[in-house]
Amino acid sequence: MYPNFRYPTKQQSIIWMKRRQQIPPSIIAEELKVSRPFVSQAQRIAEQRIKNLLLTAAQMNRIQIDNISPKYGFAVGYSPASGSKTYFTYSPEFRVQVWFDHEGDCRKCELASECDKILRGLAVEWGLSLPRDMLPTEVAKTLFDRIMGVLGWDQAK
Repeated sequence: MYPNFRYPTKQQSIIWMKRRQQIPPSIIAEELKVSRPFVSQAQRIAEQRIKNLLLTAAQMNRIQIDNISPKYGFAVGYSPASGSKTYFTYSPEFRVQVWFDHEGDCRKCELASECDKILRGLAVEWGLSLPRDMLPTEVAKTLFDRIMGVLGWDQAK
């Protein structure tokens, strides 16, 4: 049913993260003791797999994707069922995550600490700092707004 549901290998993930951090392929090749063409091919394969993962997550949740960036492991869409903007993240550490934009009282949610840990981990991967006293819904809104700013995406969509 979902034939393209494959995560990048560990080496592809390492190369993908280094490229996301703007490290040149020649430096990555030297660090990993592989060729530049190998780095480029691994990057292409990783991005295709990440794109397929994000699109599969959207399809499974019946979400229409508005913007997608396999290079950065991020997508934004809309959920007609919940009537909300929906964010998809990919990270080698946290895998694929689906985030529904909502207002909520995180203090009453048993998943609040898990959400906070993942969101703050994503912020670290993106090199973004967030205030410690924010609840996960506020962290998510701030983080995703900043990511969309980095990607140059219109946040009004």
